[in-house]
Amino acid sequence: MRKFLMTLILALLFPISNALATTPPPSQGAMFPVQSISLSYDLVSASLHVTADHPSANWERDYVRMMTVALNGELVSTLNYHYQKIPNGFSDDVPLKAKIGDVITVELFCTQGSSLSKDLTVTK
Repeated sequence: MRKFLMTLILALLFPISNALATTPPPSQGAMFPVQSISLSYDLVSASLHVTADHPSANWERDYVRMMTVALNGELVSTLNYHYQKIPNGFSDDVPLKAKIGDVITVELFCTQGSSLSKDLTVTK
């Protein structure tokens, strides 16, 4: 009888302890992928402005960790980041020489494993 009770108790406790072990701690906060990217290019200053919607409850654990920039399909810049400056998103300016008609492709990579890319064709 004693062996049966121990087996029953363990069978009931195992699913609960397993669920607790796989649940992220509250301090970690929810992790979200990059939701959208906005790009603008300034011909005069030769600068690409990148913003992205990336909400984060913990800026040191869940942030945009890398940005790649390609010009007409050729990788021209890879930038790494170590935290997110604001809770709602990401923003950076990248020096880039481009001309009208060029296609700029930006891809953002999040610490939680997702990525998102967007293209911009340079106009006046």
